[in-house]
Amino acid sequence: MLSMLTSMQLVPHRHFSLPGDLRRHSLIYTLVIAIILTIFFDLSRIASIGVVFYIVMDIFIHWGVFKHLREDVHAKAWILVSAIILDFVVLLAFLWVKAKSDIFIVWVSVAGVLIVFAAEKWFLKLHAYEEDDKNYN
Repeated sequence: MLSMLTSMQLVPHRHFSLPGDLRRHSLIYTLVIAIILTIFFDLSRIASIGVVFYIVMDIFIHWGVFKHLREDVHAKAWILVSAIILDFVVLLAFLWVKAKSDIFIVWVSVAGVLIVFAAEKWFLKLHAYEEDDKNYN
């Protein structure tokens, strides 16, 4: 997915003089992030952070399809809205349960999601799509 989003120029990418293609670079970046996470958190905390990121991503994918692609892909609005509501309920329930046992991970997850959204908004504001950008081809 990271390679796809990078190819669409929706996430920043630099080669940093690394050999190989975009997929190999994405794998290296993912491994670095995984190593950093394992230094600071145990496996259950990493899984909890992943759950929050995944459900938030799922909500926004459904929202994007609902808002921009619903007619093109012949998606039913009630199914998309139901999926968003159910995802939101599951996310709130998970955060509620997690807050009772490990509030720190809830704050780390919320901070992480906000940082990703802010960084993405900043990147898209400053970076116009260019067909011949050497960092993405």
